[in-house]
Amino acid sequence: MAEQLCASCQEPLVIEIEPDSDVEDSKAPSEVDSVPDDVELSCGCHYHWECFLEAYSITQCPNCSEDISSLSPNASQQVLVTLRNEGGVQEKYDILPAATEEAYLRAYPEERKGHAYLEFCREGDIDAIIHMINDSEEEDAEEDEEIADILRYRGTFEGIEGSGLHVAIRYNQQEVAWLLLALGSKLDWNKFPSVVLQAMESLGLQKEDRSDDPDIRSLVDSEGRTPAELAQQLQGPWEEWLKTGRLTP
Repeated sequence: MAEQLCASCQEPLVIEIEPDSDVEDSKAPSEVDSVPDDVELSCGCHYHWECFLEAYSITQCPNCSEDISSLSPNASQQVLVTLRNEGGVQEKYDILPAATEEAYLRAYPEERKGHAYLEFCREGDIDAIIHMINDSEEEDAEEDEEIADILRYRGTFEGIEGSGLHVAIRYNQQEVAWLLLALGSKLDWNKFPSVVLQAMESLGLQKEDRSDDPDIRSLVDSEGRTPAELAQQLQGPWEEWLKTGRLTP
């Protein structure tokens, strides 16, 4: 049987793993690892993950134009695929949310920075958040243009909906929440644990770096919930935060 190729770029359905250690760097080019990168649609066409997202057109296969959508048990539209990657094989994976999100970002590329910021909040990537904020400030100084306040960016996609503080609360990222309160709220400094203030110094942040107007604790998501109201619904580690008033403007 002939090797399956990506219907878009006509290349094998694998992706090379870039060396990320001295051991991998020492490998000869022929020894570089590769892993599957295969999105198999219900019509039988195959794509690389990125190739499908680039070619995606509503709910038709970009190659054969066959309808690849179906209805989920709750009557919502879905696009189920078989996904093969370094994590193994995942059947009946709904790729529609990722494809819709990518289509939106391609139509509105100015949203990519804010979208990435919320992803960092979800993942708990403190360093990436700080670098992004610092980069925004440098661009503002160099280009003398109005740059959207990244701390107050609000997303609309499932999983990263609302502000960065909303996302941090939803995914129990307490370190991120402390960082965002330090940078974008009016919370009294005496309410911050000493370890948080020490961490700020180690990250090169000063109290003067705070931008607290408007207070990020007053931002609402698409359902009109403040971060405190979201925390009230989720409880868990946020119960203490609510009792101490950290999330209340």
